[in-house]
Amino acid sequence: MASSGFSVKVKINKTSQILKDHGLNEDGRVQEFLTTTADRFMMPFIPGGAGGQLAKLKTYPNKHSIKYTSPYAHYMYMGKLYISPTLGVSGIPLKNDKWWSPKGEKKIPTNKKLKYHTSGTGAKWDKLMLQRRKNDLVKDVENYIKTGG
Repeated sequence: MASSGFSVKVKINKTSQILKDHGLNEDGRVQEFLTTTADRFMMPFIPGGAGGQLAKLKTYPNKHSIKYTSPYAHYMYMGKLYISPTLGVSGIPLKNDKWWSPKGEKKIPTNKKLKYHTSGTGAKWDKLMLQRRKNDLVKDVENYIKTGG
């Protein structure tokens, strides 16, 4: 009795294609879900709270970034007092109880930490959120992936 042989050819897509097919690439649906979920979880940690201007004034330049567009967003995120290099710390006039620099002048950081008035908020609010809600974020993204996104 002659044996009839056969061959099997297995073709596997490139890793990048597999990731893309499942929405796991850099601009995929899982990344977009991660970004919007992280944004939602960060809200309570942003100075001024979820209803404040800092939290509201933002854009999403791509599916993996959040850009805060308030003129003071960088200073609030860094958590340090920034001053005018020409006016200095002692010479900075107050205008409506806010520190200011001449128009067009780039402020420089000091070692003085900002005081945040909304409880639970602070500098580097993304890291604050991860300290307190990382497991929730991971769980939500895992559930999203498991249910097919």
